[in-house]
Amino acid sequence: MANSFICKVLTPQGQVVKIKMTENDKIECLKKLKRNGMTPISIKHSLSKFKSLEKGTAKIYSKRKNVKKNNIIIQLSNRVSTQEIKVFTQDFYMLKKSNFTSEHALKTIISNTKNLELKRVLNIMLKSIQKGIPLYKTMEEYKNIFPLEYTYLIKMGELTGKLEVSLEYVIKYLDNEEKLKSRINKILIPNIIMFLCIIILTFSAILIGIPLLKNIFMINGSINIPKGILVISNILSKVFKYWYIIVLLIASIIVIFIKFINSDEGKYRFDKFICTNILFGKIIYFLNFSRILSSLEINLKNKMRLQDALDISKNVIKNTYILNTLEKSANNIYIGKSWIEPLEENLSPIIIELLKKGSKNNLIEVIEKVIEYINIEIENEMNRLLKILPEISYGIVGISILIFVITVLLPCIQIYLSGFLFS
Repeated sequence: MANSFICKVLTPQGQVVKIKMTENDKIECLKKLKRNGMTPISIKHSLSKFKSLEKGTAKIYSKRKNVKKNNIIIQLSNRVSTQEIKVFTQDFYMLKKSNFTSEHALKTIISNTKNLELKRVLNIMLKSIQKGIPLYKTMEEYKNIFPLEYTYLIKMGELTGKLEVSLEYVIKYLDNEEKLKSRINKILIPNIIMFLCIIILTFSAILIGIPLLKNIFMINGSINIPKGILVISNILSKVFKYWYIIVLLIASIIVIFIKFINSDEGKYRFDKFICTNILFGKIIYFLNFSRILSSLEINLKNKMRLQDALDISKNVIKNTYILNTLEKSANNIYIGKSWIEPLEENLSPIIIELLKKGSKNNLIEVIEKVIEYINIEIENEMNRLLKILPEISYGIVGISILIFVITVLLPCIQIYLSGFLFS
C-alpha cells in the first residue's frame, strides 16, 4: 500500500527543500531521491490528520466563495505578487535541473504553495500537462499573473526542448524587472504625490480664497476690486454654473482619445510618442529593445535564422512603433539589405556599430554586450530623471506660489493698506 512521505533533501545546487512523495516505504523514497541526485536529510510520514485539515480548509474556502455577492470577502492571498512568481520560477527551475518531469515538479510546488489563487492556477496547469497541453498555453490565459515575456520565454523553452535554459532567462528577467520597478517607483511616486498636492492646494486656495476676497472688497466699498480677482471670480462662477457641460466635455475628450488610441493609426502615434518623448521616451524604448534582444539571443542560440528570430522576437512587446521597425528589419533581410538600418533612428551610434560588427562575426556575443550597454544607458537615464524631476517640481511650486501671490496675497495687502499702495 502506497504511503505519503515528506522528504527534506539537499539538492545538487546546495538548496534544502521539502518534497512530498508517494511510495510504498522509506527505502523506495531513498532510492528515488538518490536517482535524482538529491541527498536525503529526513523522511517523515505525512499524517492523515493533516489531510483532513487540508480538506476542511478547502471546504471553508469554497463556502466563502459561495457567499452572496453583497457580502464581499477581500482575501489578500488572491493577489499573486511578482515575488511569489519569482519563487515559483526558482523552485520550478531547481526541480527541472534535478531531472524532475514538469508534472512531478508542479505537484511538488503546489504542495508547498500558500497563495490560494496561485495554487488554483498551478493546479489548472497541472491538469493541462496531464492532458498533453503545454505550460505556456495555460499561462497565456492568465496574463495578469504571468507577464508577456515570461510566457513567451516558457513557450520557446517548451518548443525547443530547452525549458531549463528558458527558466534561467526568466529568473534573470524577473530580477531585472523587480529592480527596475523598484527604482522607477522611488523616482516617480514621491514626485507625482508632490505634483498632485501642489495642484490641489493651489486650486483649493483659488476656489476658497477668491470668492472670500471678492466679498471683502464688496463690503469695503472704498477699495476697488482688482481686475485679476474679478476675472478669476467670473470664470469660477461660470464653472460652477455650467459644471455639467465641462464634465461632459472632459468625458467626450476622454472617449475620443480612447477611440483614437484603439485605432491602428492612433495606437501607432501614441506608441511613437511614448518612445520618443523627452522625459521617459528613451527609457521606455531601451526597456522594450532590451527585451527584444534577450529574446533574439535565445532564438539564435536555438540555431534559428536571423529573419525568423526577429519575426518571433516581436511577440515579447506590444508597442506598434517598435514592432513596425522590427518588421522593416526582417523585410530588409529578405530583400538583401541591412537589418540594422531601420534601427539607426532610435539607437546610438555605439549600439549600431556593435550590431554591425556582430552581423559579420559572432552576433550572439555582441548581443550580450549590447544588452549590458543598454542596461548602463537605462541606469544613466534614471539618474538624469532624478535630476530633472526635482527641477520640474520646483518650477511647478514656483508657478503655484506666483499664482497665489497674484490672486490672494496682493489683494490681501491692498485691503490691509486700505488702498494706499494701489490707488
